[in-house]
Amino acid sequence: MIKRKFLSLLLTASAAIFSVSAQESSWFKRNHVFDNLDVAFTVGTPGLGLEVATPVTRWTNVRVGVEGMPQFHLPMDFPISTYADGKVSNNFDKIKEMMYKITGDEMQDEVEMIGKPRMINFKFLVDVYPFQNNRHWHFTAGFYWGTSKIATALNSIESTSTLVAMSIYNRFYDRMSGHEYYEEPFFGDIYLTEEKYNEFMSYGRLGIHIGDFKDGKPYYMEPKTNGTVTARAMVNAFKPYLGFGYSGALDPAKRWNVGVEAGVLFWGQAPQIILHDGVNMNKDLVNVKGKVGDYLRFAKALPVYPSVSFKISYTIF
Repeated sequence: MIKRKFLSLLLTASAAIFSVSAQESSWFKRNHVFDNLDVAFTVGTPGLGLEVATPVTRWTNVRVGVEGMPQFHLPMDFPISTYADGKVSNNFDKIKEMMYKITGDEMQDEVEMIGKPRMINFKFLVDVYPFQNNRHWHFTAGFYWGTSKIATALNSIESTSTLVAMSIYNRFYDRMSGHEYYEEPFFGDIYLTEEKYNEFMSYGRLGIHIGDFKDGKPYYMEPKTNGTVTARAMVNAFKPYLGFGYSGALDPAKRWNVGVEAGVLFWGQAPQIILHDGVNMNKDLVNVKGKVGDYLRFAKALPVYPSVSFKISYTIF
């Protein structure tokens, strides 16, 4: 008897649940909530991406996805300078000859760096359709979240030997500048004459004159002790987004759709270009010349990142 009552109660509860589920399903369908799922491939200034989208109300869609910019190379050349007391000296040929005798490698008069822009982001976006009778247009708000380092730059392999020679020479110069040549031998039983010492010190240090500090003092980038020079471009990892777009069907069944969207990513400030010695080229330097100066001025002009993308989507159900 008890079992029969329990079974009857269970069947009644199941019927009620199914009835509510059917009503909810009917409500979802009437309001176009989760009633379809789109998968899309995107291409544009944020990179290549994949996303999925589904309605959450009659007026809005939610999109999530990942976009990444393929890595490409931007070569940059930096002439090597010699300097003493903050002033340029023209002694590179003398240093080059001396370092060839010491290392057996011939120094180049410039260093090549390879810039590598790259950006990968997860995105969460909400599309709002203001015109129910014309669902082609939408406005979008949301955010991108991903890499804060959007580009790096590293010296080319061909410039490695030159940078190593620069590092060796500058360490040699530092030791010489603090050496009491007349009291103790410089190396083994070799003593430096005052004439040779003064001649060598007049050569100055080796560096790459990228620009000047704001107080007018020249800035010379020197390689790290391992003979490399690096830079990185930094922005905020969290990037709010605003945009608008248009989409339309390609087939009568409206399963295949294409769309275009334009907007902006707010990454907090213009990208900060930071060198391996901690110098921030955006904030610390002025008078940056050549192709590097062009890149820097372009970066400073982008407090927001313009986003233009094209997509093709398919409605799974």
